[in-house]
Amino acid sequence: MFFVALAYYRKLWILGFIVGLLWCAFQAQSAIQNKLAADTPAKTTQVQGLIASIPQTGHHHISFEFCPEDSSLPKKIKLSWYYPPEDIPQAGEHWQFTVKLKPPYGMMNPGGFDYEKWLFSKGIGATGYIKKAEDNQRLATSSQWQINAWRSELEQHIRSLIPQAEQLPLILGLAIGQRDDINQTQWQVLRDTGTSHLMAISGLHIGLASALGFLLTSAFWRYCPLTSVRIPAHRIGALGGLYTAIFYACLAGLSIPTQRALIMVSLAMLAVFFKRAFYPSHVLSLACMIVLFLDPFAVLNAGFWLSFGAVAIILMSCTQRFPGIKLAWLKIHFLMAVALIPLLIIFFNDVSVVSPIGNLMAVPLVSVLIVPLIILAMMLLPLSMKLSSLLLAAADYLLNCLWSILSWLSHLSFASWQTPVYPWPILVMLALSLLFMLLPRGFPGKYLAILLLMPLLFYKTDRPASGDVFVSVLDVGQGLASVIETTHHTLIFDTGPKYSQSFNTGEAVVVPFLRYRDIDDVDMVIISHGDNDHIGGLSGILKHINVTQIMTSQPLEHKVTTFCTAGQHWQWDQVEFKILHPFQNQSGSDNERSCVLQIKGKNLSVLLPGDIEKQGEQILVSSYGKSLKSDVLLVPHHGSKTSSSRHFIESISPKYAVFSVGFRNRYGFPVTDVADRYRNIPSTILRTDLNGAILFGRGDSPIFWRQQQEQLWTSKATE
Repeated sequence: MFFVALAYYRKLWILGFIVGLLWCAFQAQSAIQNKLAADTPAKTTQVQGLIASIPQTGHHHISFEFCPEDSSLPKKIKLSWYYPPEDIPQAGEHWQFTVKLKPPYGMMNPGGFDYEKWLFSKGIGATGYIKKAEDNQRLATSSQWQINAWRSELEQHIRSLIPQAEQLPLILGLAIGQRDDINQTQWQVLRDTGTSHLMAISGLHIGLASALGFLLTSAFWRYCPLTSVRIPAHRIGALGGLYTAIFYACLAGLSIPTQRALIMVSLAMLAVFFKRAFYPSHVLSLACMIVLFLDPFAVLNAGFWLSFGAVAIILMSCTQRFPGIKLAWLKIHFLMAVALIPLLIIFFNDVSVVSPIGNLMAVPLVSVLIVPLIILAMMLLPLSMKLSSLLLAAADYLLNCLWSILSWLSHLSFASWQTPVYPWPILVMLALSLLFMLLPRGFPGKYLAILLLMPLLFYKTDRPASGDVFVSVLDVGQGLASVIETTHHTLIFDTGPKYSQSFNTGEAVVVPFLRYRDIDDVDMVIISHGDNDHIGGLSGILKHINVTQIMTSQPLEHKVTTFCTAGQHWQWDQVEFKILHPFQNQSGSDNERSCVLQIKGKNLSVLLPGDIEKQGEQILVSSYGKSLKSDVLLVPHHGSKTSSSRHFIESISPKYAVFSVGFRNRYGFPVTDVADRYRNIPSTILRTDLNGAILFGRGDSPIFWRQQQEQLWTSKATE
């Protein structure tokens, strides 16, 4: 009755708001139920189902989305297959696998990528890997109605036609939205020049495809005079444009920007066919409502905000302006670059300064020449492979010319502006300031909005007071990385592991944390020893951050280092730093010769022992005794049974014992007996797999990043 009353009294906006909330709540509950529970025990199971995405190939492994037929499992899971057979799965095929599944889980760090959020937005309820088994087999080939199968087949055709093309990854991105082959260096060039949006098939590309379909269909219809008398060519052209837009959007994978563009183009084409006037703002609003109805969690995707925000800026700056704007296309580039700054800061903490120049050259070239060539090549594939090859080769040549310009721009020292994580009041003021600047000339007080930018210019991240120290133990999975800050100095102790050629925690975790803290220069990096889980991220850090000194227990190739030796000490901002281990000419394994650092500030004392084992612990106890006592101990060797002897623990008597371990790691760290020894001190047990990044020194109690940043999609970690 309540909803009937709202409808009767024409309070439709209230009715729509309430219905929207109920729909979102229903979708949220469904998404939560679709997830594998965090306390689900790891077990091997056999599954049958559909390959729901184009497999992504890596170094000796592939990964893909899989829709199992078993209703007791999540509707979609993400699987990896290490060392797969030559006959790998293809999109749209039905397979049977023996898999080991785990709940959706990711590292949780300040400034870092929220992997669990990404999985949630994709509807993926579990991750896992395929185990070697004789019954891993293809059950059925792909159906002819599988869109992903079409996309995969097109990908194979394009690869075979231009196998040596330098810009093949970009061509695949523009053709079918397949961006897996674009490497980190290429993405960095696109980000630095503000041209990443060209790889997201959206309004520009869908509009071009629709226009091409409109023109070709209209031209063909005009050669049929008997039919064109009854139905005008432009109406049939609208249907051709609609069909081409739908076809291209499906090939692109129907991402959020693609959905928005397809809906807007479809409404425009239908309006032309039915001879109805339409307002761009109404079309944009309707497209937004349809996208959110289909997927309420689209708001978690940066592409949603950037896509709709960009079109809204164009409409706001270019419509209902009299007289017309001179050089409107040039002004649009500038306004887009400026007005999207708040969104770029929120999602990426990175703003391209050269974006207007990069887009000024890239957008016309891509829109007028490159994308039409690629679309024509795909349309002509069934008719002439040779002609398609020539068109794709021409697109590759033009992309090479464009890439040389973008690469030069990206290497300029001022190409991008790395920003810290601003508090929300400053971001609100920035957004309001830019909104006022977009208003028509003559709007009262328009240019006073520049005053709202003043807090942005004077903002500084909080730093420790003189004599105090901040210690951040980052969540890097099975490994160790920590950042120590004083008033004017920064030290990194270990850098976490390198998981693959394209992913290391130095670049994925430590560098984003430093950006979050507005740190561009690091005074010292200490590598406790040479195991991958401690040194693997070093190259990623050196790639992005200026490091003054590297200290380690063993030589590193192609790097100038200082060896850590017991007795070294220094003071930064009244905070004492001492190297306690290894002693000169000390023998033993790499673990036993780990660098051990002790930090003593007014607010906090910390001991970082690397991976020393019981022999090294005995040396420390006999050499330093009770002076080892510290508030925080990064438990040696991640809680292995080879370390954490009773005398060592009693000498330190830590208030907090921190285990830097990976979620459900294969070693079973921390060992139960070791954890019990710390509880008997008593020490408070903290774990990066359960707590995420752990931040000390910011108050009386440590900050647990996983618990502080808990959201709807965050898994509740349990032992």
